[in-house]
Amino acid sequence: MTKKERWGEKFIDNRDWAKTDKRLVKMGEYMLDLEFVDKWDKELAEMNLGKVGAPFKFPNSMIQLQAIWHAKGNPYRMIEGITIQLVEMSKLPDFNDHSTIDRRVNCMPTKIDPPQGKNLVIFSDGTSLQVVEGGEYLREKYGKKNRRWVQVVIWGDTVTKEPVSFEVNIIQSSEIASAKKQIEELLKKGVDIKAAGGDGAFDEIEFWNWLDWKGIYSLIKPDKNASEDTESVLRNLAVRWRNENGYNKWREKTGYGERWPATEGIFSAVKRMFGEQIHAKSEIGILQEAAVKFWAYKKLCQYGKA
Repeated sequence: MTKKERWGEKFIDNRDWAKTDKRLVKMGEYMLDLEFVDKWDKELAEMNLGKVGAPFKFPNSMIQLQAIWHAKGNPYRMIEGITIQLVEMSKLPDFNDHSTIDRRVNCMPTKIDPPQGKNLVIFSDGTSLQVVEGGEYLREKYGKKNRRWVQVVIWGDTVTKEPVSFEVNIIQSSEIASAKKQIEELLKKGVDIKAAGGDGAFDEIEFWNWLDWKGIYSLIKPDKNASEDTESVLRNLAVRWRNENGYNKWREKTGYGERWPATEGIFSAVKRMFGEQIHAKSEIGILQEAAVKFWAYKKLCQYGKA
């Protein structure tokens, strides 16, 4: 049996594993970090200030912790049981039942705080999460045979290797349309984007020109047979340079090689940590369960670095 030639260059892991280990252990500590209990009354007072109707009995910090427990695969009734045990251990003032947890988690904001810094280089890509128990509901509502998947489109940062934005859809939409919508939101929040790109699925003339119009440099992989004479000047230059110098040199020169850790690397980490299956049955629950996975991953990354 002949030995197969290795695909691509050998990966050299230059990470500082002492720091990496500490960060990963710290991320696990979040699961039982009850520091918010000291500010329980203050947080509730702020939440209920000017509120119409029944006041909140449980702070958002507690709901966020329970949302991450749920993202790890714990059903809401089990989360109620965990919370009861913490109350009995005198670690929490009170517990909420599974219905309250479900309702609060489904209403919880999952938007990621806009990234800081200047000249961000970001990449976009999409993935799917499998709807296990709500598949029949989706097929009945949307009338398609195998409607068992939820689409998630993200923008990831090449420096932090973390998502800076994401969107969840049940109806499979254009990745480019979702990516543009998210960039518009990031720009409105004052995020300074130097360059943005994606794989061959983003290689559309209109998208190249749209990024140029926004003052953002394009890092998009052109098609192998791409023409050097199109309505996008920047794409024409990129295609010509790649054809003359080869794909590998183009990738190194542009920084396109950073796409994988900023997209596929994030997808891989989220699915390893929280799984790629959605167990909710309602449309609200399906969308929120998918969103919480990516929100929770970002939350744990930030906590691990603290």
